[in-house]
Amino acid sequence: MKPWEIIADLEANSSRLEKERIVKQAWDTGCVEFFQGAFLAYHPLWTWGVKKVPLIEGDDEPGFVSTFTWTKFAEIMEKLRKRELTGNSARDVLRAAADQCTKAEWNGWYRRIILKDFNAGVSNTTVNKILNAAGKDAKQYIAPIFSCQLAMNGEDHPKKMTGVKLLDVKLDGARLLTILDVENQTVTQYSRNGKQNDRFDAITTALAKLLPDLKQSIVLDGEVVSKSFQMLMKQFNRKDEVDTSDAKLALFDMLPLTDFLKGECKLTQTDRHELLSGFIGLFQKHCGDRVYVIPKMVVDLDTPEGQKKFKEFNNETVAAGFEGIMVKNPRGTYRTKRTEDWLKIKPVYTADLTVVGFENGREESRFKNTLGGLVCKGTDQGKDIEVTVGSGYSDELRDWIWANQDKVLGTTVEIKGDGLTLPQGGTIWSIRFPTFLGFRDDK
Repeated sequence: MKPWEIIADLEANSSRLEKERIVKQAWDTGCVEFFQGAFLAYHPLWTWGVKKVPLIEGDDEPGFVSTFTWTKFAEIMEKLRKRELTGNSARDVLRAAADQCTKAEWNGWYRRIILKDFNAGVSNTTVNKILNAAGKDAKQYIAPIFSCQLAMNGEDHPKKMTGVKLLDVKLDGARLLTILDVENQTVTQYSRNGKQNDRFDAITTALAKLLPDLKQSIVLDGEVVSKSFQMLMKQFNRKDEVDTSDAKLALFDMLPLTDFLKGECKLTQTDRHELLSGFIGLFQKHCGDRVYVIPKMVVDLDTPEGQKKFKEFNNETVAAGFEGIMVKNPRGTYRTKRTEDWLKIKPVYTADLTVVGFENGREESRFKNTLGGLVCKGTDQGKDIEVTVGSGYSDELRDWIWANQDKVLGTTVEIKGDGLTLPQGGTIWSIRFPTFLGFRDDK
């Protein structure tokens, strides 16, 4: 089978096991080109610098035969990766390449590689699983899996909440890793899962001015924040009419790109923060207030003074509306996995609200004929709140509420969440990740 026929076969099957069988069959029958293409599409750090890729419209002319080859395509991709081919020149070369291909070949194969999305319901993990099982000859086609350091829950690790720690705020934003590549003179941003994000041009353009000052490629780890979390998420994921003009990049870590690719930077958290702080002047010079470093507080949790400072910092952080705090091991290394060297402490917000309505479960869910969520309203801390609460119920409780709406309407319920959130331009607050705790019979 041709690679685009394999893609079409993967698209046509929804079963994970069937997809694995199709990928394994591709290897067993010697379709090496499919795995070469998968490597380019899935490699998390290889980007092509093009946003619009030609799409063949209409059908092929009768008797048309493709004159394009994988060798030609690989040469083009290497030039795009090294930015030897950019702008209008890149657009013209890709248009000429598309003109040499059949519609199925270009739209179903080469174009998807450039877009870094097979759009066939098969992931890098699935392809690598088959390649790992195939033996030594397959290893060269295994694309790296993008990963970054992640925190564990502080409540689950009380024994780690001792000794000297570094504290910083947990911002109400979205994780964003920025790679400043000295070799290719590029600035590329990724989500924590390795998905390239090109929606913050003002930030990347400003950071690109730092490239001449760098002696090696680096990774900046942080959160992109905005005035409104909801609006930020809409812009973070949308493809058209993106407006990120008020977005800022808040940085909490940095490390050499070579160490990031190896999976560990052995510099301590303290040393990495000192390095990052050394860039503050450059950030201010080239980025203004678009990029800034999150300060850290040192506390010794084994002392009464340290415990007092910790509680004060936690309370002030919650009162200021932040998502929570981070507790970090000053001697910890950076490892691209979840680690106890970073602990997150999230506040638990609770409110007593009145049940004012009921929502049926979504048609495609298992709750379609019962309660989907309670619509609750009330006032807390001087803020008017309205929220639909869809989690926290047993199946039996869902059914009972749905059958006894007249008894539940107007009752007081206790709701917990991560905190209050206000839609941009709105006046009614909501609760982030609301969960039903129970009825307040005393109220």
